[in-house]
Amino acid sequence: MVKKIGEYLDDYNSTTKSPMKLILFLDACDHVARICRILRQPLGNALLLGVGGSGRQSLARLATYISSYKQYQIEVIKGYSMRDWRDNLKTVLMIGGVQGKPTSFVFVDTQIINENMLEDINTVLNSGDVPGLYRPEDEEPIMNIGRIECTRKQIALSKMNMFQCYLNRVKANIHMIIAMSPLGEVFRQRLRMFPSLVNCSTIDWFTNWPTEALINVGRGSVTDPAEAMELGENENACIELFKVIH
Repeated sequence: MVKKIGEYLDDYNSTTKSPMKLILFLDACDHVARICRILRQPLGNALLLGVGGSGRQSLARLATYISSYKQYQIEVIKGYSMRDWRDNLKTVLMIGGVQGKPTSFVFVDTQIINENMLEDINTVLNSGDVPGLYRPEDEEPIMNIGRIECTRKQIALSKMNMFQCYLNRVKANIHMIIAMSPLGEVFRQRLRMFPSLVNCSTIDWFTNWPTEALINVGRGSVTDPAEAMELGENENACIELFKVIH
């Protein structure tokens, strides 16, 4: 299993401008397999719970690649506003609804600049729609695809039916992967305020790394040619120390 997922990782790194330098171990491969199974389900959304640095985003990207889905993630830079967020959200929903491309939308709690972002995600998880998101110029492509779907399903060509067909495509193609830290009061408040985060998602817990993982990562760092660490006979002792520290 580790070897097979390692091959996928090599393929991913050869096709992207930002390769991931990951050292795979069985626990990480378990998480990749879980995320792949979630993405494969109809309306499959994942809630990845674990502290920062536990590999949630990297493994979500790898699972998306293995599933042959498109990956979408916002980039929160200085001056990023709620208007930018709404534009990004509309873009990804229309990729799924109009273009019909299966897409994983990776979102991390460190990207939350306003709690209203979670309100929008809550409604996307629930219904696939966000009130007031679309502008008049977005109506034509949405109605065109809705008309095609209504004709295919042999239902009445009303505006309501066409928009509902579009929403069905959004829900079928957009898979949310939300990475959050379960520490602190803020997390509890968010779950109380936005219950769809749990109700409409499958939870994957990123718990403490096993000993095998810490040793593998330590050994990978020590033996990496780029690091050029010459430890000689002290190598195993240093790896053991890394395991204890980390």
